[in-house]
Amino acid sequence: MPEDRPRRTHRPNEQRKNKSGWQLIAVQSISCVVVILLVLLFRAIGGSSFEQLRRSFNKSIMSNSLLATLAALIEPPPEVSGGDTPSSSTTDTKGTNESESEEGSGSENTTSASSTDETSSETNETTSSSASTTSGSPSSSSTAATKTATGGRDIPVSQKKVLYAPAGATFVPLKVNRLAYKPLKSGKVTSRFGYRENPVSGGDSFHQGLDIAAETGAPISAMYFGVVCDVGQSPSYGNYVQIYHGNGIKVLYAHCSQVLVNKDAVIRAGEVVARVGSTGTSTGSHLHVEVTLNGIAYDPSYVIQLNDYA
Repeated sequence: MPEDRPRRTHRPNEQRKNKSGWQLIAVQSISCVVVILLVLLFRAIGGSSFEQLRRSFNKSIMSNSLLATLAALIEPPPEVSGGDTPSSSTTDTKGTNESESEEGSGSENTTSASSTDETSSETNETTSSSASTTSGSPSSSSTAATKTATGGRDIPVSQKKVLYAPAGATFVPLKVNRLAYKPLKSGKVTSRFGYRENPVSGGDSFHQGLDIAAETGAPISAMYFGVVCDVGQSPSYGNYVQIYHGNGIKVLYAHCSQVLVNKDAVIRAGEVVARVGSTGTSTGSHLHVEVTLNGIAYDPSYVIQLNDYA
């Protein structure tokens, strides 16, 4: 009598796993749609609930550069009021003294403050007052990078205070959780952030940015993902473009010979946004980079590798 062979039976666990997998995807999809609808509802209603939700959302995604762009879109840059500089509307209300600016920077998730004593090395004296300049209309007399190419709008001061910055600026280090793209492929630093002798008018003043001499027409690249919040021309900055990167951080590129982007444009890190020039208050062809957090000027050397422009 032949032996009965065991019959193969289908395992119900595999079918259950397949069904449970589709069910999980369906639940996740529905959850995403519900979350999006809730966010849109909060935004339509407004108030403190949406503000808290937006801040939490920004903090959780700023570590990813692609999502940082979406964060900048969700958090539109503040309106820019008229004035000589793009940051004039916020400089007067933010950081009326040094202590307020340092406390404000500590609350941002993308920055960390350290109470280190700054010495005279923070200052960078330049003696290029003999160079003749014109302010207002763009000039293109300088076509090559020079060691004395400086400029920009300085904060006037009555006397030097090496340990403290004037209102509207701070020596507190600025730390961003993403590596900045090089704004210029090559160049040479001609004037650093801090106290200096004004290269145009003479006398003590405070330089709010970093000057990098480069050839006229050299491409200027955006340091981070962001949204163009201001494009214009002023007597001091000449042709400039300012990009908003979220959480109150803005980067200004000034003295450009040409601006290649429009306001509200979404910019990728490394995208060419302008070209080097000598417009505005300038002694030669160079790029003025200015980094602000909530209207307070910070030293750009904390995000730009100065070794690339030695």
